[in-house]
Amino acid sequence: MIDHSYPTWLEVNLSAIEQNSRNVVQRTGVPLMAVVKANAYGHGSVEVSKAALAGGATWLGVARFGEARVLRQAGITAPILVLGMITPPEVDEAIAANVSVTLHSREVADMLSQRGKAVGKPVLAHLKIDTGIGRLGVQPGEVLELARYALSQGNIQIEGLFSHFAMADVEDHPLTAVQVSRFKGAVEALEQAGLLPRWVHLSNTAGTLVHPEARFTMVRAGSAVVGIWPFDHTPYPEYLRPALSWKARLASCKILPKGWGVGYGQEYILQQDEIIGVVPVGYGDGFRRQPGNEVLIDGRCVPVVGRVCMDQSMIRLPKAYPMGTEIVLLGKQGDAEISLDDLGKRWKTATVDVTAIINFRVPRIYVRD
Repeated sequence: MIDHSYPTWLEVNLSAIEQNSRNVVQRTGVPLMAVVKANAYGHGSVEVSKAALAGGATWLGVARFGEARVLRQAGITAPILVLGMITPPEVDEAIAANVSVTLHSREVADMLSQRGKAVGKPVLAHLKIDTGIGRLGVQPGEVLELARYALSQGNIQIEGLFSHFAMADVEDHPLTAVQVSRFKGAVEALEQAGLLPRWVHLSNTAGTLVHPEARFTMVRAGSAVVGIWPFDHTPYPEYLRPALSWKARLASCKILPKGWGVGYGQEYILQQDEIIGVVPVGYGDGFRRQPGNEVLIDGRCVPVVGRVCMDQSMIRLPKAYPMGTEIVLLGKQGDAEISLDDLGKRWKTATVDVTAIINFRVPRIYVRD
């Protein structure tokens, strides 16, 4: 167990992130935008960005400008694209920090042009097309008109064109081919008009890994970089490695008598004397209040009993363990493992949702092979 003072912590393997990034670049043969939004899916955006860039990523993608600000303040100079909304004051900061933004409507074009003129520098922008996910972006047939309009307003430099898959993680879903076709139509329209920018990107992690026809001049991958596999229908591949483990120390271990209740609501009543341990992790940390939770101790699975509290959870133990004994909530211990896929299925959510909402109060410890 790593020597530190925390009752619970995440261990993030930067060697795995570097290797994952390198393997994505090698498998696709095109530049990689490592998406590090939501604190790099809970792994820590600054350190993950540095590791991804060391592994060969060319760009970084974030959802909001505040996330780009954090990266710039950490000394990261690589190109960054804000994939979501940006406000007028943030546009000024983006221009100063050389951060690219998303252009998805005439209204946004007006705002970007006005702020660019006020600052006296062009705004770097990527055109966004909605090819079928129903979020930001113009219809594919409207992209040429938007490009011409934005350029006519002045102080906007269009350097990219992109869209986003809705169903690429579902095997043989017909919408994926439809989205590729719609996107290609928009690419051809801009190309024929002499307005096609350098960076053309459609694929998220799922599209990047299994749809080579959708790689264009760049791919975007976030979950793959941190070793999260987006598919249910295929096993975890050898070329990716999970980067995250979640650990804690046993806070208490005691024998409770038959008939004693455990936790809020007294949902768990002891049918006999039992050894009950306390783990200093709860739903306030991101450990969901769901039935069927388990943790690892001494290389074996033990059940969480009673309701998960905000800051603590109780477990039923086969024997007494000393305070400070290592507990694993996510990851391996000996021959036993609780994987992200296990937690995603248990909590009925996506694997990226499991890691992205782990609270900032859980310290991130960075390790290497």
